[in-house]
Amino acid sequence: MTRPKTMIRTGMVIGLCLLMALSIGAGEFPLHLTDQFGREITLDRLPARIVSGSPGNTEILFALGLADRIVGVTDWCDYPLAAQNKPKIGNITPLNVERVLALRPDLVLACNLNGKEPVENLTALGVPTFALNPVSFADLCAAIRLVGRLTATEDAAEQLAQELETALDNLRPEERRSGPKPKVFIAIGQDMTDLWTAGTGTFLDEAVTALGWENIAGGLGFSWGQIGLEYILAQNPAVILTELTPDVFARDPFFRELAAVKHNQVFQVNIDIFSRPGPRLIGALQDLARLGEQVQE
Repeated sequence: MTRPKTMIRTGMVIGLCLLMALSIGAGEFPLHLTDQFGREITLDRLPARIVSGSPGNTEILFALGLADRIVGVTDWCDYPLAAQNKPKIGNITPLNVERVLALRPDLVLACNLNGKEPVENLTALGVPTFALNPVSFADLCAAIRLVGRLTATEDAAEQLAQELETALDNLRPEERRSGPKPKVFIAIGQDMTDLWTAGTGTFLDEAVTALGWENIAGGLGFSWGQIGLEYILAQNPAVILTELTPDVFARDPFFRELAAVKHNQVFQVNIDIFSRPGPRLIGALQDLARLGEQVQE
């Protein structure tokens, strides 16, 4: 008879510990926070059903250990692999309000590409919808910390944000170059005849600038755009960052005349990671820092 009583007492202790853990993890609600659209939003309780409106948001949620609470993602959310098995809400633009509502979320993490009207409609329907709009590394750190507050994962979020800040700080040369900065061309695309590049207001531009390089598209007044071959030739970049393999530039009659190609300073990087405001930027910045050590001016 004593054994069942012991088991009951043990079960009660375990249950009490779980309840205490949930209470500690729940944080203080309701929360009254400002999202990155500048909107004052209230979250009444710890969210258990979260819908993500962008790949970057999805990656943040997974990095904070919230996989079990994610009930919907966009068709573009393909990382990590587990995200591909989550219910889909459709494209990023515009956000499909009906599909989102069908998943009965108690938190939606939106982005600027979702469209203002769907975000406002969800809010009006009583669905807490917080917009994340990180256009810089500082914004991304703030977004990670905001998600941490919304989901009561502040410690994990703080650690993640600090890792990103450290990776960015480590890009900066200990001694600034006194001479001209190495010029870099960021070549985006799978076809040499249709290349795009990253300008001001992108993570790539901010990263190469922090590294002490000069983005040849940095002052042209766009975030993503195309530049002429004549302009590239005149700038004669010392470095090319691209998602293509370096050998295609060596075979091209135009690009093989550039200093970057002649000095074997064409480097393949994952442009997809650099275009997503998510935690994988930490590793991408670390790789870029190592790459920067190889570059000869």
